[in-house]
Amino acid sequence: MSLPENFKCVITNWDYIYRLCRKIAMDVRSSGYKPDVIVALARGGWFAGRVLCDFLNLSDLISLKIEHYTGTASAGSGPKIRYPVDENMVKGKNVLIVDDISDTGKSMMFAREYISKYSPREVRTATLQHLTCSQMKADYVGELLDEWAWVVFPWNFMEDMCDVTNQVMTKDSLKVWTMEDIKMGLKKYHQIEPTYFEISQPGRLVEVLAEMEYRGLIRSLGEGVWEPVRH
Repeated sequence: MSLPENFKCVITNWDYIYRLCRKIAMDVRSSGYKPDVIVALARGGWFAGRVLCDFLNLSDLISLKIEHYTGTASAGSGPKIRYPVDENMVKGKNVLIVDDISDTGKSMMFAREYISKYSPREVRTATLQHLTCSQMKADYVGELLDEWAWVVFPWNFMEDMCDVTNQVMTKDSLKVWTMEDIKMGLKKYHQIEPTYFEISQPGRLVEVLAEMEYRGLIRSLGEGVWEPVRH
């Protein structure tokens, strides 16, 4: 997948994602489909899969690991199965495959083809967010997105924001960074508005910087100033 150098990021939070899960559950019930088991695509589909089990009164939840992205907005060579599922868990059953987002659609198509080999009664798909540029649209969609963006979900917030912030600090030539510098860099390169960031994830940029220091990406100079650690 070809990505722009300075890609847009969208910050989400738990409440927002929970509402998308609720919408999908209502759509599944309205359609008359009664899944016996949910297959959550690891890692992004785990939270949605568990919440949908709660909303749909299901106890069987399977994890299917499909590797596609190698880092924040960095595409790998293509989707592949990392850990196979037990065919007895899906054979003869109504299956609902769940993921967080369909951007290329390749992971979902790959998962559906893979699960279909084990003779389920029926396979349907669901995704919290669907980009209109995707090669396939799931049967159930929480939200349509007509503009490509890297969505920072709450379950990978720290991972993504450490990556994105580190990228910002390598693009500009500042030797030291203040909190204001970092906020403006996130806005400049990734269209993350400081006010919206605080509304979605209040006070967590400080937490991100502490984690970056722990990972050896930056060094605190005290008094709200940091410097990148060049390797």
